[in-house]
Amino acid sequence: MTKSNKRRLALFSIPPPNNFRWEDLLAIMRDAGFKEACGGGSHYAFEHPSGYIFHMSKTHPSGILKRYQINMAKEALQIIEGNKND
Repeated sequence: MTKSNKRRLALFSIPPPNNFRWEDLLAIMRDAGFKEACGGGSHYAFEHPSGYIFHMSKTHPSGILKRYQINMAKEALQIIEGNKND
């Protein structure tokens, strides 16, 4: 199993992980085709080639995602994967 697959399985695990790192999220989103842009500070926009965009703030100082951020990332991945079948 690839590192990418392991990260993704961890993200979608139940219950959600309580130690998921920001760097792992970036890797997953890049693998899914998202490009991230930081307009300054900790605010990021993630844009997919399909046109789907969502925003998230990087957690400080730990870099560990909060549960709502994990849910946002999972929702974004499910939306763009649903669009692939259209």
